[in-house]
Amino acid sequence: MLLEYSFGNYLSFKEPVTLSMVAMKSFKELEETNVIETDSGLKLLKSAVMYGNNGSGKSNLVNSVFFMKKLVIGSFRDALLEEEERKFPLVKFLLNSESDTVPAEFETVFIADGIKYRYGFEIEAEEIVSEWLFHTTSKEVPLFTREKEAFYINKSSFGEGLKFKKNTKDNVLFLTYLAHNNGEISNRIVNWFKDLNVISGLQDVSYKTYTVSRLKEDAEFGKWVNAFIEFLEISRITTTEEEFSEIDIEKLRAQEKDEELVNLLSSVQKIQARQPKKDHLITWHKRYNKDNLLTDTVPFNFETQESEGTKKLIHLLGPVYNTLKNGKVLFVDELDSRLHTNLIKHLITFFHRHNHTRAQLISAVHDTSILSKDIFRRDQIWFIEKDQFGASGLYSLGDFKSARVRNKSAFNKNYVQGKYGAIPYFAENEKLTELLYGEE
Repeated sequence: MLLEYSFGNYLSFKEPVTLSMVAMKSFKELEETNVIETDSGLKLLKSAVMYGNNGSGKSNLVNSVFFMKKLVIGSFRDALLEEEERKFPLVKFLLNSESDTVPAEFETVFIADGIKYRYGFEIEAEEIVSEWLFHTTSKEVPLFTREKEAFYINKSSFGEGLKFKKNTKDNVLFLTYLAHNNGEISNRIVNWFKDLNVISGLQDVSYKTYTVSRLKEDAEFGKWVNAFIEFLEISRITTTEEEFSEIDIEKLRAQEKDEELVNLLSSVQKIQARQPKKDHLITWHKRYNKDNLLTDTVPFNFETQESEGTKKLIHLLGPVYNTLKNGKVLFVDELDSRLHTNLIKHLITFFHRHNHTRAQLISAVHDTSILSKDIFRRDQIWFIEKDQFGASGLYSLGDFKSARVRNKSAFNKNYVQGKYGAIPYFAENEKLTELLYGEE
């Protein structure tokens, strides 16, 4: 479970910001559906939603989570690569010269296996500037801290770090190195990050393959998806293997004079036959006769005959199911793109009401119709806005004084009217008209 995520000097964020999933004690609305009761008595939020103008930094926040995850998992491997070869290079805030001399920083507070941890680091492109790991039992205690080459190791609580500190390179996270050497606690932390799902609502390549494979291999997941999509008027979804069009080589040889071409096609076909076949989805739709009586179902090619919205929804159900089933944390950028408002409401409401594993959903959206007191608490709603110097900031609706924002306020109406900030403003510009049509 995620308690807090903080980062700074990364992409459009200059100063450190913190996204908190800890429920505010003074807010009592939607406690039964939207709040997680932890074993320690701490109350956490099941979801958070982020609003802001285009280019405000919503995607950058999600990207920062992905960057931290990938670095925690792969810094040991990536240390062997040149900076330009790394898939996820560090990009600090570019619009202020001060940021050049300040490291980027990332920190996450979470619960893994019932224990509260706080882990973070400061990083330059080629160096881990500092790193720390704390855990909380009765009080917060450092397991290790690192300031460049200087290490402090808690001998009684973190013995796994004692013999490896001298072997850690300055561009490798100590945590990752320890996990690579089978450290028990470090592996627990790294595994938590591995279970952290971070996806884009615009590009589904990363989770499309996962969803299709789960539909093929997991019958229970298939039943859940088919039940979830009944409103789409799809009877069911099945998977099928890609069929290769085989070439009759002997027939081709008799027709084609170019022997080199024939041999090339023959070789390509042999290589293709050895490759694992890709799985594809088939959706089945009801078919009726002239009297509108149901006769049978017909298959649709999922990729070519279904809408982009339908494809996104079904692909998205893979990580949603995985998150809910296993109590994970899911970050989604542009959750509402290509999806109908009522569908987004249904998806989020389902996550709130049928979440039995303490899973959490954090998403960036634009759809203001779901910005409602019936769906979200005030402390679940966040805004991202850039200042006049191009730096993104993050704040919660729960930070507003109760005299200004009550739990019965029309959140969406107030937001569109600009009462909470983080919206685009357009002024009349006669120059645009002149450039378009010329002076009248």
